Amino acid sequence: MYKKSLLFYTLTYFATTHYVFGAGDEDIRCVASSCKDVKCSSVPKQCNKNDTSTGIYMLSPDICNCCDYCLYNLVEGEDCTIGDPSNPKHYSICGPSLTCVAEENQIDGTCQKMSTECALKQQNYDKRREDGYLGTMEIRANCDEDGFYDTYKCTPGQTCHCLHLNGSRIFGEANFNTIPSYMPCACSRAYYDAVEVIGRELYPTEHFRCTENGNYDHVQCINEKCLCVDTEDGAPTFPDDKLVPLNKVTNETLTCYKGDKAGNYYKECEVAYLEIRKEVLAKKNETGANLVIGYSYPSCDLDGTYKPVQENKTHKYCVNKQGSLLTTPLEKNSQLAQTMDCSE
Repeated sequence: MYKKSLLFYTLTYFATTHYVFGAGDEDIRCVASSCKDVKCSSVPKQCNKNDTSTGIYMLSPDICNCCDYCLYNLVEGEDCTIGDPSNPKHYSICGPSLTCVAEENQIDGTCQKMSTECALKQQNYDKRREDGYLGTMEIRANCDEDGFYDTYKCTPGQTCHCLHLNGSRIFGEANFNTIPSYMPCACSRAYYDAVEVIGRELYPTEHFRCTENGNYDHVQCINEKCLCVDTEDGAPTFPDDKLVPLNKVTNETLTCYKGDKAGNYYKECEVAYLEIRKEVLAKKNETGANLVIGYSYPSCDLDGTYKPVQENKTHKYCVNKQGSLLTTPLEKNSQLAQTMDCSE
């Protein structure tokens, strides 16, 4: 089971602090005694942990979740149902990489292989391997249980990089090993999910900082308050500890902090961005204008370093992670500038 992310804790806090009770004086909260007289049915035998046909344990849909509840996995070709409001409680589900396929206007069908882009690529790979038509160094696509692309893709002898659910490459990279390490890429994926929802890229203080491999940075600062988080899922490492003001962050006040100077959290690109943003906000307050022109922001990667491609009003150019110029700037309207990615 996945650990709860920092977003989950935020939403849980919001829900518990903004919860509105229904009308009436009856106390409908669940307490220890709520399950005292509840009789529970046994979970399906297929859910036995020692059984090769496993299932998914979930909260029981009954009041107060008193009983164990498990959906056992069906195999390809077995009968299934896509669901019906009149029968909300089910006991089985199509297993990993399978989906319930039913005729039009029918709720019953059979479990069949998924037809997502990733699943179809796997099926195509398997067919070509069976026929002996695989290319040199070709790798089978990795899909999750829902048929979407797994978190990362590796090129043998080169690197592994993070993937979005749709298979597009996103921020996050690590050297390839003979047995590549698992790359959750959760921080990178969370950023691009947020971009899709909001409709624009986020500036440094609007998102959690990632490490170069797409995981969460172990130190996160939100509104000048900092805490330690799990690098894989972003959940607070010490959820009961108070947040530490940014200017008071040291390796004593925040155990996960490894900096040599108090409050030294932001990296060079982030500092440059925030300084310009501060100037722009000051101009807006001074003039009452909604728009201030004449400023060029640096482009920062999700780990706080400079993106390889930078631009100003007239030119585009390549830089290293510290922002030092690597190439001669090109005019933005030139053909080379339109396609430059600074990858070489």
